[in-house]
Amino acid sequence: MKTWKFSFFLFWIAIGFTACQDSSKHIYPRYEQFPETYNESCVQEIGNDSVFFRYPYRIDIKDSLAILLDLHNDSHFLYAFTFPDWQPITPFGKRGEGPDEILSAERIRICSPDSIWVLDSNRAQITRWKVSVADKKAERMEEIPLDKQLLRTLDFCKTDSGFLVTDYTGSYRYHVLDAKGRIQKSIGSIPTEDESLRESLPALAQAWRTFMSYNPKNQVLALVTQLGETVEIFNLKTGFHTVLFGPNGEPVFSQQGGEAFPKGIKGFNEVLVADSCIYAVFDGVSFKERIRNMQEGKKLAKGGKFVYVFDLEGKPLRKLVLDHSVFGLALQGERLYTTSLDNNNPVILY
Repeated sequence: MKTWKFSFFLFWIAIGFTACQDSSKHIYPRYEQFPETYNESCVQEIGNDSVFFRYPYRIDIKDSLAILLDLHNDSHFLYAFTFPDWQPITPFGKRGEGPDEILSAERIRICSPDSIWVLDSNRAQITRWKVSVADKKAERMEEIPLDKQLLRTLDFCKTDSGFLVTDYTGSYRYHVLDAKGRIQKSIGSIPTEDESLRESLPALAQAWRTFMSYNPKNQVLALVTQLGETVEIFNLKTGFHTVLFGPNGEPVFSQQGGEAFPKGIKGFNEVLVADSCIYAVFDGVSFKERIRNMQEGKKLAKGGKFVYVFDLEGKPLRKLVLDHSVFGLALQGERLYTTSLDNNNPVILY
């Protein structure tokens, strides 16, 4: 009996030692759960019979103007509406190769009716537009070519002096650009805990594709990964910086020939820095499950059904469980305006 007790004691000592060893491998803090979880039901579906969207991907709202970005529309990438009554104003950003047309649209940022910024990654430029409610038209006012050192920029934020853009070389986290699109600073590095992955920076950059949001009022920049469950926060005013890993950790992928092939889970779809907290749309479905559903002929909803809420330093506050899968996110007061593909109307209000 004494021998058994002694062996049992040694077993738990070993388990505890292993756990300590495992936790010591972590460079960055983890969050496991949220203190509060709320189930949220749609308050209102918003659409217009005269406007058809194929893939309502992003939304931005500023004062009396709302704009939706349609990722796969045949004619125009963008459509302007009045807010809050959602009356159509005009489509703009015509798809095409002409001088006033755009090849792609990845992100829309509204500063004012005459300062609407659109990222065209295929042309490596950011364009400025002006929308007139009275005339029901949009004019292209300015084109900003992006620095040639940048590699296929897929997200950006507007600042008072220029832009912040994500990095896809694998060498940095983001770049600070001036008003003419030239790199002024290159900040940070990909916070992987596996240094061997840096041997192929192009693949690492692909796997760590990041969505970003910046709030000029509090000067907080948040980055979230499309794979895995990684949140990174920079306060550009105070210098505060943190990296957080959720239960699914950093992006998981295999690589071959400088290309990344996703494994693990689909992570975040969108992030929004508000005045007092950070919202992030989370998917969480594994690629194994996606493949299995495809093989069984089942169709998975596109987007995420979870909205994670953090404070401005990354402390988990609450998790919202939605009744629709969503992509884009905009905040007005206490209401969340989201874009959805699993619904007849492009905008879902929570």
